[in-house]
Amino acid sequence: MGMNRRQMLAGVAAAAAATGITGGAAHAAGTQDARLAAMLDRHAISLRALGGDDDGPVGDRSLEGRAAARRANTQRISELASVPRDSLSATARIDHDTAAFVYGVLDDQLARPGTIDLDLRPSPYVVSQMNGAYYWLPSQLGVRLKPDDAASRSAYLDTIAALARGVDQESARILHDGAQGVTPPDFVLAATLAQVRGLRDSDPAANPLLSRTVGADPELAAQAVQQFRQLVAPALDRQAAALETLTGRATSTAGVWAQPDGDANYASSLRANTTTSIPPAALHRMGLDWVRELSGEIDHDLRAVGLTEGSVGERIAALNIDPRFRQPDTDQGRAAVQKQAEAYLAAARGRLPRALTPLIDTPVEVRRMPRTSEDSSPVAFYNAGHDGAPGGVLLNLKTPSDLPSWRLPTLIHHEGVPGHHTQSAVMRDAGALSAFRRTARFSAWTEGWALYAEHMADEIGAYQDDPFGRIGYLQAQLWRAGRVVVDTGLHHERWSREQAVAYMVDVVGELPGPTAREVDRYCVYPGQACCFMVGKQQLVASRETARAAMGGRFALGDYNNLILRSGPLPMEVLDAMVRQWSAA
Repeated sequence: MGMNRRQMLAGVAAAAAATGITGGAAHAAGTQDARLAAMLDRHAISLRALGGDDDGPVGDRSLEGRAAARRANTQRISELASVPRDSLSATARIDHDTAAFVYGVLDDQLARPGTIDLDLRPSPYVVSQMNGAYYWLPSQLGVRLKPDDAASRSAYLDTIAALARGVDQESARILHDGAQGVTPPDFVLAATLAQVRGLRDSDPAANPLLSRTVGADPELAAQAVQQFRQLVAPALDRQAAALETLTGRATSTAGVWAQPDGDANYASSLRANTTTSIPPAALHRMGLDWVRELSGEIDHDLRAVGLTEGSVGERIAALNIDPRFRQPDTDQGRAAVQKQAEAYLAAARGRLPRALTPLIDTPVEVRRMPRTSEDSSPVAFYNAGHDGAPGGVLLNLKTPSDLPSWRLPTLIHHEGVPGHHTQSAVMRDAGALSAFRRTARFSAWTEGWALYAEHMADEIGAYQDDPFGRIGYLQAQLWRAGRVVVDTGLHHERWSREQAVAYMVDVVGELPGPTAREVDRYCVYPGQACCFMVGKQQLVASRETARAAMGGRFALGDYNNLILRSGPLPMEVLDAMVRQWSAA
């Protein structure tokens, strides 16, 4: 996915011309542009080491490796500062400012306990129920195996040994951070210990690292199982022991504010995730305002369809189980949900010309996600098409009653058109981004677009004859707004875990069980729950600023084209780019 520099949008090119770079100055800018591009391509290689790379997917997870990553980032900052920003073209300044943002976040986070990945998603805890080598790597390493390839078989066995080493490296960091006073909440430790021991004791057929070999290749399976039991299982034992050393002083306090330098850590994590500089207290107030506004709009729409009794949350909960919108948990019900989703997708593609100029509409279909992944997957996700295959909106159809028809259109708009599928299709049409821009990823841009797509679908007429579908759209927006309130509530306002769950259940209308698991995720990834709504709101705000500046010259399709073809950007860089474009 991405953009070729020669295919940069005409609007951005015009902005470059508006800076007055001509003649000899243009040549100088071109020279500095080339220098920056070569530098960032080099930087991309070292950045990828943060999460392993194709040659070593486990990576270096040791204290020494983290210190080396920080030194490398300091060097990147120094090299970037040697390129005069004012000498760059408008296009190159986007790359420069994006790099400055990434390196600034890493400079702060790599000096703190915990961990951070290439999505700039920090966690104050090296290992938890949602992160760590034991959590991410077994399924990734298992999927990489090609049983018929001798080199792949050898590499697979090597990565089992590397996984054991990575687990031990993280165990050492658990003890190191614990000595500095970092202690995950007791409920996080309990869940993490259960999962670490569960992987250690799992049957090979159910172990995501080993399962592909069982039955398919008995010889390789025997080698892999032996290696797992001799190397990985003892490392997991040592990790459990390291976690156990923290249980005696763990409390039920959920927020990162209770950890050393917790308030500053949260502000840093919030900036990394949202790619903005909104302070936590201000974002909490904004979240409350968004919830209030959306609740009022939902109340209006619920009353319009005759649902007047109870709070908004109670009426949403009633809609979840309303038999008018649910299908039975049978194959017939699965087929009915898929047929409904296909109809919504076709209608969304028909509206796409209202939202995008030029029109990029590549094949996409609704599919059932693999049954083997349904238990651990959300209700839907998007898979981009490869080698001529269409993109896919994959539905979790294990329990069709979990997908009432009033929620389906918003799922299609988010995962499909004009959401992630359109995002992927336009990026692919634009050409290849540089290695650096492919390495740096921003959830506020990726997921912010999908939430913006839900909003835009309403604007271009998706719900003219579907009042319950519009309630589904508003409720999905309310859920993301509620997540902002809860995340900032936990980590800045000192809410308890129970208070956070109650807010989502009572105010937003979510179910208690799934909400408790969601809240536990917010506890170990501070700020991450905010990136969807903050990204979406910034895309709307930047759009309306451009509309006001351009007047009759503004076109929705041109704006959306600019956002998608420019590729993933921090929101602050994106807003500056839009202002430049609208002034050109």
